[in-house]
Amino acid sequence: MTAERTGPKLFPKKLGTATRVSPTINMKIRLYQPGDVDELKRITIEGFEGIAIDQNVERSLGIVGAHDWRWRKARHVDEDIAANPDGVFVAEEAGRVLGYISTRLDRESHKGRIPNLAVDKTARGRGIGRQLIEHALDYFRRERMAFAMIETMVNNPVGQHLYPSCGFVEAGRQIHYATKL
Repeated sequence: MTAERTGPKLFPKKLGTATRVSPTINMKIRLYQPGDVDELKRITIEGFEGIAIDQNVERSLGIVGAHDWRWRKARHVDEDIAANPDGVFVAEEAGRVLGYISTRLDRESHKGRIPNLAVDKTARGRGIGRQLIEHALDYFRRERMAFAMIETMVNNPVGQHLYPSCGFVEAGRQIHYATKL
């Protein structure tokens, strides 16, 4: 299928129509392709700098295991693709990947979940994250999900502003603890 789009857990409070092409930029949202993976990982590492839970763990405990937080966070791209390859969407302009969103479907509970959303630093502030969220919400509706969730860290002010503006409401907070073994 091709289309042209821890902290509080959030639920959408209203459903809207996705805007897939911004009037100010020539961007489209499409299904990810295997050739996108390296760029998605780069954007992920860049986008989660300063807000990734594994980076917070590293600040508290130092590097744990054989790899740093960047390696662990980049692996999320592989995990998201393996879990739901039809639910990873890429924002693209003139052949350049600007950002992406990944989704998971729980068909038994009718829950859609957004594990990762990242936009290239040179493309931020253009509404791309919002359009990717709208695209994901439309995907969840087509897949007959009843609600959607996304989460963010308390140290992510962009997410804390964007998600409520897309119709999500805060449903709870969570505190993460870590210890070396």
